[in-house]
Amino acid sequence: MNDLEENDTTVTSSEASVAKVNQGRRRLGTAGTAVLLTLPGRSAVAGWGTCTGSELASGNLSRTGTVNPCGCSPGFWWNNNGVGLWTSSPTLYINYPRTAKFNDVFGVNFYNDPNVKLQDVGPASKNPNKFGAADNTGMQAVAALLNAQFYGARYPVLGMQTASAVISAFQAACVDKNSLAAFVNRVDIYGRTADLWCNGSPEN
Repeated sequence: MNDLEENDTTVTSSEASVAKVNQGRRRLGTAGTAVLLTLPGRSAVAGWGTCTGSELASGNLSRTGTVNPCGCSPGFWWNNNGVGLWTSSPTLYINYPRTAKFNDVFGVNFYNDPNVKLQDVGPASKNPNKFGAADNTGMQAVAALLNAQFYGARYPVLGMQTASAVISAFQAACVDKNSLAAFVNRVDIYGRTADLWCNGSPEN
């Protein structure tokens, strides 16, 4: 009788241990599910920015269910909203901080002054360059760089949807002012791209 009771106690104790393990697994599984459900979508994880206002609710799709092109105008990157985005998005401020030197980032001696920073080439800035290119050339290059880095394949300039591709295209254009003007024309998409969005709003 005592042996039977001891066996019953052992079985009961063993079952209790299994029950505890299973409950622990269940709690871990539930917690894991909750964590997975609250992770940000690919756009935040991979560094691609939100394009349209409806993307958060529709899984990165536009209101009509198609992916919208994204790109912020050069002026945007130097206004309060653009500066805020540039300084808060790790994929931008870590890879291309505003204080980085333009010639270093683009790997070419474009500006006469090697200390010209990315933040120094915004609207109405005048920094003499070695090619006699228009003053807005550096601003257009930086905007293309930031758009490609932030939006990736959503940036609609084919062949320049990565930061390295923009840098390579700019380097190739640094032959003369005509080649640089052609580069600017290629990346200056803001008046000719339909349904272009910038950081949650239609780009004007």
